[in-house]
Amino acid sequence: MSRIAFLIPQFDEGHVDSNYLRFANELTGRGVEVTVCLIDTLSLSQSKVCAEGWTLNAPISVNQPYTETQCHSLNEFTDFWVFSLGMRASFLDKFQLLYAIGKEVRFVNSLDVIMHLKSKYFITSMPEMIKHPETHASTQAETLLDIVESSSKTWIAKPPAGSLGRDVFLLKPGSSNNRAILDHLCGPEQDHYTLIQEHISAIAEGEKRVLIAGGEVVGQYKRIATTDHRTNLLKGASSEVCELTQEESVYCNKIGKWLKDMGANYVGMDMVYPWIIEFNVINPGGLITIEDLTGENLAPRIIDQLNLA
Repeated sequence: MSRIAFLIPQFDEGHVDSNYLRFANELTGRGVEVTVCLIDTLSLSQSKVCAEGWTLNAPISVNQPYTETQCHSLNEFTDFWVFSLGMRASFLDKFQLLYAIGKEVRFVNSLDVIMHLKSKYFITSMPEMIKHPETHASTQAETLLDIVESSSKTWIAKPPAGSLGRDVFLLKPGSSNNRAILDHLCGPEQDHYTLIQEHISAIAEGEKRVLIAGGEVVGQYKRIATTDHRTNLLKGASSEVCELTQEESVYCNKIGKWLKDMGANYVGMDMVYPWIIEFNVINPGGLITIEDLTGENLAPRIIDQLNLA
């Protein structure tokens, strides 16, 4: 019998309306045992990886307080779904602890996938599969500044593993702000990697977030920047219903099969066809937005695609 552990961050006000809540309720409703564990409580005890959490006996609701936690041995579970990496400072320790669980368990998105597709580096190594904007990365602000100023292109500068639209800047050759922005991103000790990526002008017409589950497209919507250059909804972008063209559909399903073969089973892909901007493999947004836009709850279909119940 399947026993699945969800690894989530701790929220101050109890449960929030997020992917984990909807998927947990769907699985619980199907009779699957779901245990919600707090990612930042991972520990090691007598060769067993443990975490604090609670097993669900009924659906959970938004703002519902957490149940009193118990220590769970993660070696007892068959499946894991990582919805957060928790606090950044202990990221590497938590990753190594998850690897120590063993190879007999299944992660919805494998640890290798989370490690490599969470950042923007790996995507640049597959030009035969993925069309990707010109990209450079360095800890040296001066190196990146030289690239920007010696080109005629507009660039996006951001942290390689950033999220939620934080620290995403638009750079144009000749702008007096370029040096200050890159100095900020690379840090005062020049020890923070920073990525610059060619800005795709067509993104002004919208970027499509495509949800892929079990190698197949299950839904999509369009995000349009409204307040600045960022298409992240938390930064003020708008969303609207969209369809994929035939060419986009074929392209996305081809990439979906490649992702599944890699061990990436639930992914949010950002696309300005034919450009793939990035993959989101940890708690990709879209499930709630699509329901708000269309009234369709995709959770049942996604669970079916992932063969978790």
